[in-house]
Amino acid sequence: MAPPTLANRPHPGWAVLLYGPPPEIQLLAGELGDSGLEIVRIGHHFFLQAPEVFNPLSTAEEVAWAAAAVLQQLNTAARLRYAVRLPIHSGTAILVNREASGIRMMPTAPSRKSKETAPALSGFPWGEIWTAARQRPHLARALDLFALGSAAWNLRQTFDEVIRELGPQWEAWIAEHGRAASEDCAWFRATVFGSTPQRPGLSRRSGFPWPKNRTRAMPPLAAKTFVRTILEQLILLRFKDGRS
Repeated sequence: MAPPTLANRPHPGWAVLLYGPPPEIQLLAGELGDSGLEIVRIGHHFFLQAPEVFNPLSTAEEVAWAAAAVLQQLNTAARLRYAVRLPIHSGTAILVNREASGIRMMPTAPSRKSKETAPALSGFPWGEIWTAARQRPHLARALDLFALGSAAWNLRQTFDEVIRELGPQWEAWIAEHGRAASEDCAWFRATVFGSTPQRPGLSRRSGFPWPKNRTRAMPPLAAKTFVRTILEQLILLRFKDGRS
């Protein structure tokens, strides 16, 4: 892996300490794109700078909380791409003065192998995902909730935020993705939400027809895959809307 290259000094303003393996921090730095986020090195430590987010804040505690939220959404982008969480955590905030020196991380992100199929978001840096989420409160909330894990409560709340983001036409939007997506939606809404239908028919929580030969609750992995796929497609939709 190539070492970081010398570049400009860190920007004056708030910077938040990052904890984690340097290769993973380097991976994250290469995925920030044009999001306005940067990872800089001051001495032997790495810091996250996000001027648009951090600089309006007045205390180190506020900045640290904001950095934790930013890192959580970046971790969600990592989960959508690679099905893993980055072992990177945020710490204390410092105020960088004009005399501060350091180097900026500008590496090429190394490849990471995954047993899952190539995700739909493979062409978008994590920083772009974060930028899109900042502009949509319900999408940002969905990413935050998905980052908390794969428990049924998290997946339910994530999907509810997806519905709020899409509005009244959410069922029509899911139906556009095919019969399998519609059946998975009915299965997810009926069982992951805590009830198992006694007989086939319409799900009480969805207008989609109940899928055949599925008499048990949706397994955790299937539920996670469904929510992850829907979340990926929603982010792609917002990218398309933003560029049209």
